[in-house]
Amino acid sequence: MKVASTAAAALAMVVPAEAQDRPSVAPKNMQAIAPALAGYTDRVLFGDVWVRPELAQRDRSIVTLSVLIATGKTAQMTSHLGRGLDNGIKPSEVAGMVTQLAFYTGWPNAVSALNEVEKVFAARHVDLQLLAAIPPATTPLPGSDGARAATVQKTLAPIAPKLAQLTNDVVFADLWRRTDLSPRDRSLVTIAALAANGDGDQLAFHVQRGVENGLTQAQVVEALTHLAFYAGWPKANAAIGIAGKVFATKESDAMTTVQIVHPGQEPKPGPADYFTGSVSVASPFRGTGDARLGGATVTFQPGAHTNWHTHPLGQLLIVTAGHGWVQVDGEAAKPIATGDTVFISPGVKHWHGAARDTVMTHVAVSEALDGTSVTWLEPVAGDLYNKL
Repeated sequence: MKVASTAAAALAMVVPAEAQDRPSVAPKNMQAIAPALAGYTDRVLFGDVWVRPELAQRDRSIVTLSVLIATGKTAQMTSHLGRGLDNGIKPSEVAGMVTQLAFYTGWPNAVSALNEVEKVFAARHVDLQLLAAIPPATTPLPGSDGARAATVQKTLAPIAPKLAQLTNDVVFADLWRRTDLSPRDRSLVTIAALAANGDGDQLAFHVQRGVENGLTQAQVVEALTHLAFYAGWPKANAAIGIAGKVFATKESDAMTTVQIVHPGQEPKPGPADYFTGSVSVASPFRGTGDARLGGATVTFQPGAHTNWHTHPLGQLLIVTAGHGWVQVDGEAAKPIATGDTVFISPGVKHWHGAARDTVMTHVAVSEALDGTSVTWLEPVAGDLYNKL
């Protein structure tokens, strides 16, 4: 009982207080048979995730409906389609979503979904005559589509020429250009469906296409977080891993061969686990591609200093202001001051920081080995520092 109550208290802490007082939205059988699941439904899914501002309610409905259609879970569609319409999805956009998903998850899923859509539209008195017109295919494709089409011709056409022709002429030149869904929403629908079905081979391309169509990185990540509740954690985790690689590649591509880091950029306090006293770290930099070099400007207030630590490939310190100390384990501390350059050999245990009566700033530079540039150890004993 103690463990359960502790877990419940911890869960309550991450959910807005007002959400804990709302009437339950969980089905009656869930409340009766699986009360813990009902609690997660009320407090976490609808009390927290659905109300997070990182993704609009309308987008959350698009993601949810896309997952339900893509995975054939039509029994859940009635309530979520009603919620989606209330959240601003137009009936014509629902039709566009089903049509899009017929191509990406199969005609049977689309036909099964339409049976549920028909019931909801009838209950809401949606005028089906307004849906009779076939939307035009006039939306421009992103500038990168030429490269995509060329890749299809090069890789797919020699083996399956008809599939290549359908891909280029029907899926992209027609379906993706229809106006019943915006390019951004069409990408959101497709990303959600591919992630829900674990179709990782196609997901990376469509995450990239989604960004080109107006989705932000934050929106893609939040959409995949939301998807975890409807497609499962394994599918969401796998999709996040793929999306992360796409974003990392974009960030790397965006960086130039010359970086200029100005003073005082991105200041952050030095973590108390690694420093004694008041320390700030600013102007971080790191190499791109295969480069292992990185570092930052570190300012120590009087008396502040690092823990003992080591660097697998050594460390370079360039003192730009003030004076302080550097000490290697087993040796006497050495004074350092403005203009000094200090190099600590690879694997050598040491600490450095300001003297007791002055601020000291240095630029610290080191290289990473197998992804690690520093190993932090225990704090410097107070009596050792106070003797300096």
